[in-house]
Amino acid sequence: MRQVQNGDFNKLGLLYERHHRALFAYFYRCTSDKGKSEDLVHNLFMRLLKYRNGFTGRGQFSYWMFATARNLWIDEYRRKDPIGQGRTLAQIPETEDTAPNAYHHLEQSERHERLRKALDQLTPEKKEAIVLSRFNGLKYAEIAEIAQCTENAIKSRIQRGLIELKDILINSES
Repeated sequence: MRQVQNGDFNKLGLLYERHHRALFAYFYRCTSDKGKSEDLVHNLFMRLLKYRNGFTGRGQFSYWMFATARNLWIDEYRRKDPIGQGRTLAQIPETEDTAPNAYHHLEQSERHERLRKALDQLTPEKKEAIVLSRFNGLKYAEIAEIAQCTENAIKSRIQRGLIELKDILINSES
């Protein structure tokens, strides 16, 4: 990022290659929309370029990047429908049942869909904390820095969110 700050904008492509998958996964878990997630990744890199001088180098670049991603998602959340719309059945691509373990993939896909729907029922703060912790592998201190709150607040959000997730998933089976 230092090289981008010094005018070598080609290095932004290198940053994109290193981080776009993790950012897409973060946004997808927040929005449940592939197209919107791709747009948010693109918009994030435009924002990183625009606010490149905001990176001071005191912390890791990934913290600053995820904090910027979080702010972008909050802006999107405030501007539009909360957490977006889930995919409809017609939008899910059809697959052939030729793989030897197609039943396993179908089962796994159904579990992922149930989890996604359950996550969508949480507050944005709890959902974000769980996504960053469990899906993006960030530590509580890192999430607290990104969310600009205390580590104890993050622990509480994750703990309460996981309890709510468990209740939602148990009640959806009934």
